[in-house]
Amino acid sequence: MVRQGSFEESIRQWVNANRERIVDQVGDLVKFDTVNQITTGKEKDSQVHIRGVLEALHMEVDLYSPEDVPGFREHPAYFPGKDYADRPNVIGTKRGIGGGKSLVFSSHIDTAVVAPGWSRSPWEPWIDGDRLYGLGSFDMKGGLAASIMAVQCLNELGVKLQGDVLIESVVDEEFGGANGTLAGRIRGDNPDAAIVPEPTNLAVCPASKGGALWRITFRGTTGLSFSGETIVNPVYAASKFMSFLERFEQARSEQPGPAPWYENDRYLPIVITRVEAGDMTAPLCDAGPTECHVDIWIECYPGTDEEQLKQELLDAFARDGGKEIVSGPYAPTFSKMIRFLPGSEMTPGHPLIGILADEVERTTGETAAVQGAPFACDAFMFNLHSPTPAIVIGPKGANAHAPDEYVEISSLLQLVEIYAQTIVKWCGAAEERQ
Repeated sequence: MVRQGSFEESIRQWVNANRERIVDQVGDLVKFDTVNQITTGKEKDSQVHIRGVLEALHMEVDLYSPEDVPGFREHPAYFPGKDYADRPNVIGTKRGIGGGKSLVFSSHIDTAVVAPGWSRSPWEPWIDGDRLYGLGSFDMKGGLAASIMAVQCLNELGVKLQGDVLIESVVDEEFGGANGTLAGRIRGDNPDAAIVPEPTNLAVCPASKGGALWRITFRGTTGLSFSGETIVNPVYAASKFMSFLERFEQARSEQPGPAPWYENDRYLPIVITRVEAGDMTAPLCDAGPTECHVDIWIECYPGTDEEQLKQELLDAFARDGGKEIVSGPYAPTFSKMIRFLPGSEMTPGHPLIGILADEVERTTGETAAVQGAPFACDAFMFNLHSPTPAIVIGPKGANAHAPDEYVEISSLLQLVEIYAQTIVKWCGAAEERQ
């Protein structure tokens, strides 16, 4: 008979002995080009590969199209304009023997677009010291691989779980997709709790921020004032607005976020992603444009909806000297570039928070950072649109959505151990091992 607590040393020994297999699992996923094409994608080959990996773990596996889920397009959280041909979700379930709680690891397989400046092919993973480079290695194929290897670890150690453990790989999360995650919730894959392995640098994150990507259009009049006409150049209003955004971001950073997850957070980024004005195809322009478009990404804390965020922005601009622009005949208009991503949170005191914090401290030897995630992600589909509460924790690394993205290998090993121990603690395990 082996007491449950003695699993800890066996799991650590397995992780240390299987470093190469863990690294290879990440590298195998990176080799698949799964770039999100905004309205389409090409995740199928990688999802078929993952199906085979999960089947090898003796899991019950389903590969399904989000479109085949009844009520998918009718759900109020569905975001239109997406094509899911050859973009299946895949989920594997390892059945427990009964008497325990269930847990799903939910990862997205799609990646952001390839940013310019990669020093090598983003789909040919390479290792330099403790870093594994490749597109999606950090966001979030590293976390997905860690969840797979945690289940493999428990399988090979002969651990008999009481509750079910599920591994889900969804499509279309980047660029505010999240429809793939929604499909799983509508389908009924809603266990007692969820872990989203987004990269948090091993911080335990019971909450995540929200955000909006808007195109803000400033309008005016064009022509030359030969007869004294009043010409309104929208670029001037747009330039005042962009100058204001820098001050507004700074003012927001001086205010603490809401307790308990963001009271020490002092950063809600506002990013100007694109500015357009005038006819860029014309060989020259001899008059001002009628429109100027400013695309921005702006984040918010849980509890703020899209209309509140928009009003906060406009009110602050009016106070900053933009009142005539906001209330005048050429007031700016807003259009969505992607869905609004609401922030969400797990209830404080949820037992999974403590389990993960304890496992991070035991594995790393350092007190776990328990805080809100510094980004928006699809965890809201669990917390707001299912009975399953979700928490976010993933590996260390850098350069998400940027050239030469990498994940730290040492943190992957730690994450496999943290995940495996958490599965045992949360799902429960029989005291006797094979």
